[in-house]
Amino acid sequence: MSNFGLSTEVPNSRYMKKVMTIVLISLIVVTVSQSRAQQKQMQCGQWRWDVKTLTDREGSALLNAKPVSTGFDQFLQAQAPRKMDKTNKADKIQPRFPSEKEVVEITAYITSITVTEKDHDFLMVLKSPLTELTCFAELPNPDCVTFDKFPEQRKLFSKVWKDLVPIMDKISGNNRPVKVKIKGIPFWDVPDGERGASSTGLEIHPVLNVVVVTD
Repeated sequence: MSNFGLSTEVPNSRYMKKVMTIVLISLIVVTVSQSRAQQKQMQCGQWRWDVKTLTDREGSALLNAKPVSTGFDQFLQAQAPRKMDKTNKADKIQPRFPSEKEVVEITAYITSITVTEKDHDFLMVLKSPLTELTCFAELPNPDCVTFDKFPEQRKLFSKVWKDLVPIMDKISGNNRPVKVKIKGIPFWDVPDGERGASSTGLEIHPVLNVVVVTD
């Protein structure tokens, strides 16, 4: 009887371990699938969104364009190409302006980084190294459903997103701005007097690269 009991205990033990392993793997697969599904369902912005995310007809060509280096204050001297209104449906889908068809690289201080509630973007406030001038710089959330059909943009924005996390932590921890060299596309938004925004509505959107500058 004892031999019979031993012969049945080992297979049962192995069987239960196998079952538990299968259940654990299944749970992991379901969790990952649900996470990806939630990410793919993330709906983001609307206002000139294809221009902001480089998913318009001319956007992809800017991903690898050679940047033009310029001073922060000089960058903000540009004049808006036209007056826009966010309640105007035509302005909402306004295509890329000529001044939004280049990549710029500037040195600035990032004074704050937040995640916007509506678009789920990284919103940075940039400050001039020489004056009190400021402007916004934004990075689209790579989990937005927009990028399901634009894997190259998603890959790039995911990298920059990861690069910004330690900078965000550093600013929060030290409560001091971080000097960076930032590369991105000029974008004209509607000036609304929001703190940190430029007076003309000019910002960098999207950000393509951020590197901390050590003096």
